[in-house]
Amino acid sequence: MTCFRPVPRRVALCAIAVVVLAGCKPQVKLVPATGTFAIGGKPAGNITLQFMPDTMQGNAGPTSYATTDAEGKFTLRTYDNREGAVPGAHVVTLVDLDEERPQQGSAPTRAPRLDAKYSMAASALRVTVGEGQSLAIDVPPPGR
Repeated sequence: MTCFRPVPRRVALCAIAVVVLAGCKPQVKLVPATGTFAIGGKPAGNITLQFMPDTMQGNAGPTSYATTDAEGKFTLRTYDNREGAVPGAHVVTLVDLDEERPQQGSAPTRAPRLDAKYSMAASALRVTVGEGQSLAIDVPPPGR
C-alpha cells in the first residue's frame, strides 16, 4: 500500500510562483514606428526593412521589421508581433522583394532598385527611432 503525503499549501504556492516567474521576461519599451520609404524620391513598395538596434551606439532590444505598401508606407513590428520599435539608433537593412532573381548563369533583364550594400548589416543606413516621430527614409538609386 502506497501512502501519499499532502504537500503543504505554502510549498505548492512557491513552486507555482517559481514556474510562472521563470517564464516571464522583462518587456522592453517599444514606441510606435511608422513611416515612408522612397528610392530617389519615389515611393517604393514591396521593400522589407529590418531595424536592428545599434549596439555600437548603446541601443539594445528586439529587431523590428516591416514591408512597404505600394505607397512606400510601413509600420514596424517585432518578430514576436508587438507593434513598434525600441527607441534610439538602429542599423537598417533593406530587401527588395520585387528584385529579379534569374537562374544561375542568366543575366538579369532589369536593373536592381536598391544598391546591394543595403542588404548587409554593415550598410551605411542608420535611422534613429523616436517617440511620436514619423520616419522618412529616402535612399539613392544604385550607382548614385
